[in-house]
Amino acid sequence: MKGILPKSIRWKIGLPILLFGVVAGLGTGFYTYKTEVDNAVYITEERVKVAITFSDSSREYVRGTLRPLIFDLLGRAKGCVQEDFILEAQSSSFFTASIFNMVNEKTPDFRLRQVAYNPINPKNRPTPEEAHIINFMRANNQKEYVGVVEMNGQRHFVHAFGKVADAGCMRCHSTREAMPKSLIAKYNPQYDPNWKVGELVGAVMVSVPFEAIILKAQLDGLLSGLAVFSVFLLMSLFVVVALNILVFKPVEELQRKAEEIAKGNVDEPIEVKSQDEIGKLAESFERMRVSIKKVMDLLK
Repeated sequence: MKGILPKSIRWKIGLPILLFGVVAGLGTGFYTYKTEVDNAVYITEERVKVAITFSDSSREYVRGTLRPLIFDLLGRAKGCVQEDFILEAQSSSFFTASIFNMVNEKTPDFRLRQVAYNPINPKNRPTPEEAHIINFMRANNQKEYVGVVEMNGQRHFVHAFGKVADAGCMRCHSTREAMPKSLIAKYNPQYDPNWKVGELVGAVMVSVPFEAIILKAQLDGLLSGLAVFSVFLLMSLFVVVALNILVFKPVEELQRKAEEIAKGNVDEPIEVKSQDEIGKLAESFERMRVSIKKVMDLLK
């Protein structure tokens, strides 16, 4: 063990300082990296929550305000209009899906989809990946799913919220016979949706390309972590260099002078370069040299 430990005081002090700088820099750098990634995920999840809250609020507005109002207006205008259902205003699914499509056009990396089994609109039929998520929520009796899913050859961060059929869905999603004529005219479904009240029939899917979130955050976090690590390492090096210039080298010089005096070479004066503790030590060595020189001169 003694052979491993450095003999020089320079390394006895400098090495622990460097090790502390490396360890502290790595620890702080890793924390900075992890924080950057966690923040990216958190911001994405908050965006998802806002989108879902908007979706739910839109559906509630259609069901609680627009749909009853339009039904009332259609009832009053009976005989004057042929429509028995205004899809754009009374279907919460159509309403929110239309808004989602507009959002998708403006933010292509932020994809929102409302999917369901046996939909009236074929475009809302789930893809195999989306169906797998819905089945997973059904099998585990969950209303929410978060994970990374491979879609179209790319990994996506997916946050899905299950949609449960309620009584308000039955007019359009029970049987073809019960559907409003306007829906049949528009989509001409060839089957009965057969939704059941209380059954999880679909989900609102929000997906973002995984690389767009995580890899960018990892790169930013890595750069930030390296910057923090570099700062700690440079600070440690600065301390070691400062100690070397201000302490270790002057002490080594005094050691060399003391060895010269021990050999009898007392003619070379010891230079005092500072007024600190090392400078005072140099003054003491100089007084000792002068005293020894006087004694040696007398003995001659």
